[in-house]
Amino acid sequence: MKKVIAIASIVAFALTSGTAFASHWSSSDVTVSNNNSAFVGNSVVTSSNTGANVANGGDVGASANGAFNDGNDADGGDGGTVNTGDASSSSSVGNVVNSNATDVDRDCGCRGDVRVRNQNRGAVLNGVQTGSDTGWNDSNGGTSGASANGLGNDDNTAEGGKGGSVTTGNARSRSGVVNVVNTNLTRVR
Repeated sequence: MKKVIAIASIVAFALTSGTAFASHWSSSDVTVSNNNSAFVGNSVVTSSNTGANVANGGDVGASANGAFNDGNDADGGDGGTVNTGDASSSSSVGNVVNSNATDVDRDCGCRGDVRVRNQNRGAVLNGVQTGSDTGWNDSNGGTSGASANGLGNDDNTAEGGKGGSVTTGNARSRSGVVNVVNTNLTRVR
Protein backbone atom coordinates (compact mmCIF):
# COMPACT_ATOMS: atom_id res chain seq x y z
CA MET A 1 0.00 0.00 0.00
CA LYS A 2 2.85 2.35 0.78
CA LYS A 3 4.35 1.68 -2.67
CA VAL A 4 1.07 2.54 -4.39
CA ILE A 5 0.79 5.85 -2.48
CA ALA A 6 4.43 6.70 -3.25
CA ILE A 7 3.98 5.91 -6.96
CA ALA A 8 0.73 7.88 -7.08
CA SER A 9 2.48 10.84 -5.44
CA ILE A 10 5.35 10.72 -7.94
CA VAL A 11 2.95 10.49 -10.92
CA ALA A 12 0.86 13.37 -9.54
CA PHE A 13 4.00 15.47 -9.04
CA ALA A 14 5.23 14.67 -12.55
CA LEU A 15 1.89 15.64 -14.08
CA THR A 16 1.76 18.85 -12.09
CA SER A 17 5.33 19.78 -13.06
CA GLY A 18 4.72 18.91 -16.70
CA THR A 19 1.55 20.96 -16.79
CA ALA A 20 3.22 23.97 -15.15
CA PHE A 21 6.21 23.79 -17.52
CA ALA A 22 4.00 23.45 -20.58
CA SER A 23 1.85 26.42 -19.64
CA HIS A 24 4.92 28.76 -19.60
CA TRP A 25 6.78 27.27 -22.52
CA SER A 26 6.84 29.13 -25.85
CA SER A 27 9.00 28.83 -28.93
CA SER A 28 8.34 32.37 -30.16
CA ASP A 29 11.32 34.40 -31.34
CA VAL A 30 11.84 37.99 -30.19
CA THR A 31 13.31 40.38 -32.75
CA VAL A 32 14.10 44.04 -32.05
CA SER A 33 15.42 46.30 -34.81
CA ASN A 34 16.66 49.84 -34.26
CA ASN A 35 17.55 51.88 -37.36
CA ASN A 36 18.77 55.45 -36.95
CA SER A 37 20.16 58.00 -39.37
CA ALA A 38 21.07 61.59 -38.53
CA PHE A 39 23.01 64.58 -39.79
CA VAL A 40 23.81 67.37 -37.35
CA GLY A 41 25.57 70.61 -38.28
CA ASN A 42 26.62 73.23 -35.73
CA SER A 43 28.20 76.57 -36.51
CA VAL A 44 29.16 78.65 -33.48
CA VAL A 45 31.08 81.93 -33.35
CA THR A 46 31.99 83.39 -29.95
CA SER A 47 34.03 86.52 -29.40
CA SER A 48 34.77 89.10 -26.76
CA ASN A 49 36.38 92.45 -27.35
CA THR A 50 37.54 95.37 -25.24
CA GLY A 51 39.74 96.81 -27.98
CA ALA A 52 39.48 99.37 -30.80
CA ASN A 53 39.57 102.27 -28.31
CA VAL A 54 40.90 105.71 -29.22
CA ALA A 55 42.26 108.44 -26.91
CA ASN A 56 44.32 110.53 -29.35
CA GLY A 57 45.52 114.08 -28.85
CA GLY A 58 44.26 116.83 -31.17
CA ASP A 59 46.02 118.08 -34.31
CA VAL A 60 47.04 121.61 -35.20
CA GLY A 61 46.16 122.37 -38.78
CA ALA A 62 47.01 126.07 -39.11
CA SER A 63 49.87 128.43 -38.32
CA ALA A 64 50.26 130.59 -35.30
CA ASN A 65 51.34 133.83 -36.89
CA GLY A 66 52.44 136.87 -35.00
CA ALA A 67 53.35 140.33 -36.22
CA PHE A 68 55.69 141.94 -33.72
CA ASN A 69 53.99 140.07 -30.90
CA ASP A 70 55.27 137.51 -28.47
CA GLY A 71 53.76 134.22 -27.34
CA ASN A 72 51.69 133.15 -30.34
CA ASP A 73 50.67 129.54 -29.68
CA ALA A 74 48.60 126.97 -31.55
CA ASP A 75 48.12 123.81 -29.50
CA GLY A 76 46.03 120.72 -30.20
CA GLY A 77 43.93 119.32 -27.35
CA ASP A 78 45.27 116.53 -25.21
CA GLY A 79 43.93 113.01 -25.56
CA GLY A 80 41.41 111.63 -23.12
CA THR A 81 41.34 108.52 -20.98
CA VAL A 82 39.70 105.20 -21.86
CA ASN A 83 39.15 102.54 -19.21
CA THR A 84 37.28 99.38 -20.14
CA GLY A 85 36.00 96.54 -18.03
CA ASP A 86 36.43 92.87 -18.72
CA ALA A 87 34.87 91.14 -21.73
CA SER A 88 34.07 87.45 -21.66
CA SER A 89 32.21 85.07 -23.90
CA SER A 90 31.60 81.37 -23.90
CA SER A 91 29.84 78.79 -26.00
CA SER A 92 28.97 75.19 -25.42
CA VAL A 93 27.71 72.62 -27.91
CA GLY A 94 26.36 69.23 -26.91
CA ASN A 95 24.96 66.66 -29.33
CA VAL A 96 23.53 63.28 -28.38
CA VAL A 97 22.65 61.48 -31.60
CA ASN A 98 21.27 58.00 -32.34
CA SER A 99 20.96 56.46 -28.90
CA ASN A 100 19.03 53.21 -28.35
CA ALA A 101 18.20 51.47 -25.10
CA THR A 102 16.68 48.00 -25.58
CA ASP A 103 15.47 45.87 -22.66
CA VAL A 104 14.07 42.38 -23.38
CA ASP A 105 12.54 40.61 -20.39
CA ARG A 106 12.49 36.80 -20.74
CA ASP A 107 10.76 35.97 -17.47
CA CYS A 108 8.11 34.17 -19.50
CA GLY A 109 10.30 31.06 -19.82
CA CYS A 110 10.42 31.49 -23.60
CA ARG A 111 12.82 29.24 -25.49
CA GLY A 112 12.91 31.14 -28.77
CA ASP A 113 15.79 33.20 -30.06
CA VAL A 114 16.28 36.83 -29.09
CA ARG A 115 17.69 39.00 -31.86
CA VAL A 116 18.54 42.65 -31.39
CA ARG A 117 19.80 44.57 -34.41
CA ASN A 118 21.10 48.12 -34.08
CA GLN A 119 22.03 50.05 -37.18
CA ASN A 120 23.15 53.64 -36.69
CA ARG A 121 24.42 56.13 -39.22
CA GLY A 122 25.39 59.57 -38.03
CA ALA A 123 27.37 62.53 -39.27
CA VAL A 124 28.18 65.45 -37.00
CA LEU A 125 29.97 68.55 -38.26
CA ASN A 126 31.04 71.19 -35.75
CA GLY A 127 32.45 74.56 -36.75
CA VAL A 128 33.44 76.47 -33.62
CA GLN A 129 35.38 79.71 -33.66
CA THR A 130 36.35 81.44 -30.42
CA GLY A 131 38.37 84.61 -30.05
CA SER A 132 39.09 87.44 -27.64
CA ASP A 133 40.74 90.78 -28.24
CA THR A 134 41.99 93.77 -26.28
CA GLY A 135 44.05 95.20 -29.13
CA TRP A 136 43.87 97.88 -31.79
CA ASN A 137 43.91 100.70 -29.25
CA ASP A 138 45.35 104.15 -30.03
CA SER A 139 46.60 106.89 -27.71
CA ASN A 140 48.75 108.90 -30.11
CA GLY A 141 49.75 112.51 -29.67
CA GLY A 142 48.43 115.09 -32.15
CA THR A 143 50.40 116.53 -35.04
CA SER A 144 51.33 120.05 -35.98
CA GLY A 145 50.46 120.67 -39.58
CA ALA A 146 52.09 124.10 -39.96
CA SER A 147 54.78 126.20 -38.39
CA ALA A 148 54.52 129.00 -35.89
CA ASN A 149 55.72 132.11 -37.62
CA GLY A 150 56.64 135.33 -35.93
CA LEU A 151 58.16 138.44 -37.40
CA GLY A 152 60.87 139.45 -35.04
CA ASN A 153 59.18 137.80 -32.09
CA ASP A 154 59.99 134.99 -29.70
CA ASP A 155 58.04 132.13 -28.20
CA ASN A 156 55.81 131.30 -31.15
CA THR A 157 54.80 127.58 -31.04
CA ALA A 158 52.50 125.10 -32.76
CA GLU A 159 52.16 121.82 -30.91
CA GLY A 160 49.94 118.83 -31.33
CA GLY A 161 48.11 117.56 -28.25
CA LYS A 162 49.53 114.96 -25.95
CA GLY A 163 48.40 111.40 -26.27
CA GLY A 164 45.79 110.00 -23.91
CA SER A 165 45.74 106.72 -22.07
CA VAL A 166 43.95 103.45 -22.72
CA THR A 167 43.54 100.78 -20.06
CA THR A 168 41.62 97.66 -20.98
CA GLY A 169 40.26 94.87 -18.88
CA ASN A 170 40.73 91.19 -19.60
CA ALA A 171 39.22 89.54 -22.65
CA ARG A 172 38.33 85.87 -22.14
CA SER A 173 36.71 83.37 -24.47
CA ARG A 174 36.07 79.68 -24.11
CA SER A 175 34.23 77.02 -26.02
CA GLY A 176 33.42 73.38 -25.47
CA VAL A 177 32.07 70.70 -27.79
CA VAL A 178 30.82 67.26 -26.75
CA ASN A 179 29.44 64.74 -29.24
CA VAL A 180 27.97 61.38 -28.24
CA VAL A 181 27.06 59.51 -31.40
CA ASN A 182 25.67 56.00 -32.09
CA THR A 183 25.29 54.60 -28.59
CA ASN A 184 23.45 51.31 -28.08
CA LEU A 185 22.60 49.67 -24.78
CA THR A 186 21.02 46.20 -24.98
CA ARG A 187 19.88 44.13 -22.03
CA VAL A 188 18.35 40.65 -22.32
CA ARG A 189 17.13 39.07 -19.07
